[in-house]
Amino acid sequence: MFFNGLADVSRRSLLNGAARAAGAMALVATTMTAAQAGKMSQKSASYQGSPKGGERCDNCRLWQAPAACRSVEGPIAAKGWCALYVKA
Repeated sequence: MFFNGLADVSRRSLLNGAARAAGAMALVATTMTAAQAGKMSQKSASYQGSPKGGERCDNCRLWQAPAACRSVEGPIAAKGWCALYVKA
């Protein structure tokens, strides 16, 4: 049906496909927004750019190299620390 040319494609199947594509795009956008919304501010996490003893961002489970965190927004220093620290 689809390889015989556009004449074989019904308006209904074309609209159905477009609706499915729009739904998929909305789902992806919602998922991305939810992931970004889940991060807290550096201030809320008591983030500081220096370590607290042996606790450093780069040895935390939430660390994402080269300079990010799964739970705290913004740039994060490898030698930083916050109240969400979890030993890796």
